[in-house]
Amino acid sequence: MRDKPNRTVRNIIRWQRIGRIIVMISKKLNIPLKEAMDLFYKSETCRRFHFEETGLYLQSDLYVLDDFLMEHSA
Repeated sequence: MRDKPNRTVRNIIRWQRIGRIIVMISKKLNIPLKEAMDLFYKSETCRRFHFEETGLYLQSDLYVLDDFLMEHSA
């Protein structure tokens, strides 16, 4: 049961980071926040960001942004 509080904290941090990443996507692609959010949540990058085993959530916001942009431009 001790892992549940740790998981909750990790989820809160992840959600905050997603907000920052979406703002960066919006600015980088010059699109509305809603569109940036839709793009991110439908992306493979987002799926990997939520899957702890990939370790993507441990990378910086800029690293995740670059990963998303590479995926988006492919």
